[in-house]
Amino acid sequence: MARRLGCSRRGISPVVGTALLLAIVVALVAVFGGVLLGIEMPNDPAPQYSHQTAYVADGEGNTANRPYVNITLTGGRIEPGEDFYIVDSDGNSVRWDVVWTTSGPLVAGDYAHIDGFGSDGALNPACEGEIYRMVRRPGDGQSSTLIEVEITRPATGPATTHC
Repeated sequence: MARRLGCSRRGISPVVGTALLLAIVVALVAVFGGVLLGIEMPNDPAPQYSHQTAYVADGEGNTANRPYVNITLTGGRIEPGEDFYIVDSDGNSVRWDVVWTTSGPLVAGDYAHIDGFGSDGALNPACEGEIYRMVRRPGDGQSSTLIEVEITRPATGPATTHC
C-alpha cells in the first residue's frame, strides 16, 4: 500500500512540541534576566499630612523674647524614628524629638518649637532668611525633606537683639 503525501500525522507533533519548548525557554530567560538585572520595586508612597507654621517675630511668650517658629501638624500622621532631624540653612541639625512636643508618632495638634536656643541651640537663631527643614536620613546616603519653613520677615521689637 502506498503512503499518501501530507497524510502523515507523526510530523506535526514534533514541530508543535519544539515550538512550545522554545516559547517556554524564552519566557524563563526573560524572567531570570529581569531578576538578575535588578527590577526595582516601586517606592513607598509619600506620607500624607498637612502642617501649619507660625513665625513669632517679636518673640512674645518665649524665653528672653527670642523670635521662634512653631510647626504644627494639622492632619495626617508621621512615624518618625531616630533618622529624622530638624536641619537649618547651614546644615546644623538636631534630632526631631528635641523640638517636637511628643515622643511618639506625630499626629494632628503636635508641634515643634524652634528658636535656635536651649535644646535646639545647635540650630541657627530663627531670624529672617533662615530655613528649617524636617529631614529623614535613613542612613543609606539618601535623604528626603518632609517639611520646609523659610523665615521671610525680620524680627521685631526686643527680638531684634537675637538676630
